Amino acid sequence: MTNGSPENRWFHLCMAEDLASPNAFVTTRVGAVPLVAQNIKGRVVAFRNVCTHRFAVIHGEPSGCGPLRCPYHGWSFDADGVPVGLPFNPTDFQLEAEGRRRLALHPASLARCGRLVFVRVASDGPSLEEELGSGLFARLAALSDAFPRRGDAVEPEDDWETIEAANLRLHLAPNGALLLHSAAPPGADRRFSRTVTFHPATTPITTDAELPA
Repeated sequence: MTNGSPENRWFHLCMAEDLASPNAFVTTRVGAVPLVAQNIKGRVVAFRNVCTHRFAVIHGEPSGCGPLRCPYHGWSFDADGVPVGLPFNPTDFQLEAEGRRRLALHPASLARCGRLVFVRVASDGPSLEEELGSGLFARLAALSDAFPRRGDAVEPEDDWETIEAANLRLHLAPNGALLLHSAAPPGADRRFSRTVTFHPATTPITTDAELPA
């Protein structure tokens, strides 16, 4: 990365399946900036999680399912961040198409590595692969695709391999379990951290040779 500021760094947010359903959303915070990634009509997009009308936080929960609609005055936004549902617009706001575009949500960067979804506050900067390095990027993508089943929580043991990337810490068990811990970004409280255990699609992997290199 070219700048150590948190707003210029990529942070793991969730898994792709967490955003697979219509209106599914996941939120986080980087420093003072709230972010949201959301599925809007099959398109997954990311924005600053702040309404451009009166600057209220749109989604207050770490994750959920519901339209991208501000709870304050009910403004809703499309996949381009443009307000499309404005209660009382003819009498109170009188916004035409250009006025709505000027009030579009501020976009955030979104990237995937296999099934891993990352976000960044800054709209410009190194790609996720550039920041992680091509070798680590390929390893994470392979691991995420090889362990699609979620399972009961486990505790890592001494002989588990540990892989660290961005705010991620992955623990890979010899028997094939993968424990993924996503720490909350700087400035975010612990409710934005996530820990999930994954298993292979079929029978457990038992040899190192079968693990993604």
